[in-house]
Amino acid sequence: MLPLVIKLSGKALAAENELLTLFKALQEARRPFILVHGGGVEVDRLMTDLKRDVKRIDGLRVSPAEDMPLIAGALAGTCSLMLRGLAVKAGLTPLGLVATDLNLSVVRPQDARLGRVAKAAPGTETAARRLLALMEAGLTPVMSSVGIDDEGRLWNINADDVALAVALLLKAPLIFLSDVRGVLNADKALIRELTPHAAQKLIAEGIISGGMTVKVNAALAAAAATKAPVAVASVFDETLTHCLLSGKLPGTVFAA
Repeated sequence: MLPLVIKLSGKALAAENELLTLFKALQEARRPFILVHGGGVEVDRLMTDLKRDVKRIDGLRVSPAEDMPLIAGALAGTCSLMLRGLAVKAGLTPLGLVATDLNLSVVRPQDARLGRVAKAAPGTETAARRLLALMEAGLTPVMSSVGIDDEGRLWNINADDVALAVALLLKAPLIFLSDVRGVLNADKALIRELTPHAAQKLIAEGIISGGMTVKVNAALAAAAATKAPVAVASVFDETLTHCLLSGKLPGTVFAA
């Protein structure tokens, strides 16, 4: 059984009770999964406390080389350890990783104005086999959105990009888990499945707009690339656990 790749948004990352319930259910069902997370709120808090500038360009955090030890500490340290603590409490055996560990992904630097900000390209088949072997041995990967290049330099990577790279590597289902139920129709009812054609029609009609347009286009691109289903769902959805344990994906599912 292919593992689920679950990407946690900032809102989902803070939902400790809901995550604990989810982890316990997946553990009891022996459903393998990989957690991918960022932690922008934690990074902002740390930078503010240390009186360091917080700058963004086109929504992306400017990450100077001198700030990367702090950013990496918040993401791969504070946020990762919190999630791993919840995993232990749920009876799991978590394995903390950064995006490039085991060669699971490769750093691809972005705009130089952003400093140490990069995209993640999928790693090698050997890396995929290593990860799956670790999971077969009973470990649950908890992957932070930090990368290390061949020269040992730290990079800040968007967590969505890391999750997509891992899903591409494994050809695995991907869930973007946040506080958003999914895509709603004109009557505010949840749309369970969306094809590219139907999604573009809803965008043209203005039913899908704003930030949801970005999420939908990302999910469509991910489904097309991985050839596996992609879901946009809420960690607060009361049907979340039931869906996953019954072999279904929650929220709105974008078919491959």
